[in-house]
Amino acid sequence: MNNYDIKTIIKEGLNKNHMTQAALANILGIERATVNRWCVGRAIPEADTFLRVCKLLNIRLDAYLYETQDPLSTQLLALGNHLNEKQRVVLLQMLMQIQDLLKETHIKS
Repeated sequence: MNNYDIKTIIKEGLNKNHMTQAALANILGIERATVNRWCVGRAIPEADTFLRVCKLLNIRLDAYLYETQDPLSTQLLALGNHLNEKQRVVLLQMLMQIQDLLKETHIKS
């Protein structure tokens, strides 16, 4: 994800939510000029701030982060969002085991 993606995500999120840069800045407790710099691509927010912006504007980042539209990947990502940290670790371990099995199967065939 680059500056263009981030500025586009924020601008589109503001438009979809009928929110001004000033309103977003007010909610975040920052200056409107900072939000403006994000929207024109002269700066990008810190990662934690960007995630907060996305939550406030109801923006799903998985479409931007993952190039695939594979339904299984989408379902797994959605599942991961609803799990606590321990459950995510277990899911990740299971997926890694499946990946190893698939590699072994591929090598044998």
